[in-house]
Amino acid sequence: MAKTVQERSAKAAQKRLAVAEKELRHKVRPGIEQAMERIRLRGKVPIISEVLQIAIMKMDLMGDNELIEFLRYPRHKIVVDENVAHQIYSHGQRQASRLDAEEA
Repeated sequence: MAKTVQERSAKAAQKRLAVAEKELRHKVRPGIEQAMERIRLRGKVPIISEVLQIAIMKMDLMGDNELIEFLRYPRHKIVVDENVAHQIYSHGQRQASRLDAEEA
C-alpha cells in the first residue's frame, strides 16, 4: 500500500532530525542566481544546494591566505585624471567665490 503525503513528510522529517540537517536560506540577486546556474551546469551537478555544499567543503580545505584572496570581493578602482581633478577643483573655487560674493 502506498504511503500518504503525511506519512512521507513525517518520514522525511525524521531523517532530517537523525542527520541534524539544517536548512539555511539566503536571498540572492538575479546575477548571482544566474552564475550559480551556470556553475551547476558546467559542473554537471543536478542541484544548486549541492554546488554550494561542495564549494564550502573545498573552501574549508584552503589555507588562510588562499581563502582570504578567494573571498576578496572584486572592487572597481576609481582613478581621477589629473586634468579632471583640476577642473573639479576650479569649479569648486568658482562656486565658493560666487557664494562669497552673494553673501557680501
